[in-house]
Amino acid sequence: MVWSMAVPPLGAQPSIGLDGGVTDPSAAAALIRDFANTIDVEERTDVFADADGAADWLRGHGLLDDTTLPGAADGNEPAFGEDDRLMAVTLRAGFRERLLITGGGDGDVQKITQAQRLLDELPLSVALGAEAEPLRPVTGTAARIALARVAAAWAHVCATGEWRRLKRCPDHTCGWVFWDATRSRTRRWCTMRVCGNRAKTRAYSERRRAG
Repeated sequence: MVWSMAVPPLGAQPSIGLDGGVTDPSAAAALIRDFANTIDVEERTDVFADADGAADWLRGHGLLDDTTLPGAADGNEPAFGEDDRLMAVTLRAGFRERLLITGGGDGDVQKITQAQRLLDELPLSVALGAEAEPLRPVTGTAARIALARVAAAWAHVCATGEWRRLKRCPDHTCGWVFWDATRSRTRRWCTMRVCGNRAKTRAYSERRRAG
């Protein structure tokens, strides 16, 4: 089963607020949000800037199991190499562009296409066993299995419709991925007070210059 720009275990489902809004994302949606936010445009930091940082993040989220890596036991190969890091960066870039489109922005189609090619190489199987991951990686190195688990999270949010609430802030100086908990799913900015006001100020200045 291959998913289109399209989990760890599915985990908690989204919480519904009294006003009909969804107050909290599911575990799968939170994973996609956090994976996309491993780069911080405003702070100029990138957790995936090197292979060790990417491996630590995936390991910390229960996605990377070092014991299954080829060469891990004898030390001939790194636990998570540069090629693996580049795959993680490619997948993250695709998610970020797709979530920018979800929020009404203009995403980079080329980056989405590159991420889609990677997803096509991360097949998943559907399991019925009570103790198994409902969507689990078919095969591959531990690095690919870790990324396939991220792909499974995307499949979950697509199936539940939660992808519509995952958005990337369109302010190019921010780019933060956030969860839209509003009932109408019309939130555009990560924060109206900061990024929304920046956009209003820029639009006002442009109108003044034009007229």
